[in-house]
Amino acid sequence: MPDAGLALSHRSARPPRRWRQLNLAGLTALTAYSTALGWQARVVSYPLYRAVGDAEFAAYHRQYNEAIPPVVVMPGFASFLAGAAFYWTRPPEVPPPVAAVVSVAGLVSIASTVFWAVPMHDRLDEAGRSPATVDSLLRANLLRTAALTGSTLALVWSVWHSSGGAAAARA
Repeated sequence: MPDAGLALSHRSARPPRRWRQLNLAGLTALTAYSTALGWQARVVSYPLYRAVGDAEFAAYHRQYNEAIPPVVVMPGFASFLAGAAFYWTRPPEVPPPVAAVVSVAGLVSIASTVFWAVPMHDRLDEAGRSPATVDSLLRANLLRTAALTGSTLALVWSVWHSSGGAAAARA
């Protein structure tokens, strides 16, 4: 009869890896969502700033800012931060260079949002709409969205690779 205490200690000596797979799946979904929002903002939301009249713009932008936290800001920052940490939380099947792409994209997303996009939104609130500010906001969004797109592609590849897709494709 095997020693139950020995079997238990052997089992607990190796940390479970399932959380890393769940983290990968959740981060992939969250980053894909944030990527889609980034492209939507680039193609729809921010260009529409130009269609709002000068007299109505302050109220429009205030309503926009009040509406986006639960839908855009919270999931976005969750994906940026989790992406930045992915190098250290990745499943062992994900190669370090691929995880580094995700982590760098998370850092680029945080930086471009905090140091570029947020100040442009603040400028729109304080000084009103200007073509130069909207153009700068679009550039900040493009950098963030390009980083998120690269991260999403790396994460989708990681899901495929870690689930055995690479081995199945070779067979």
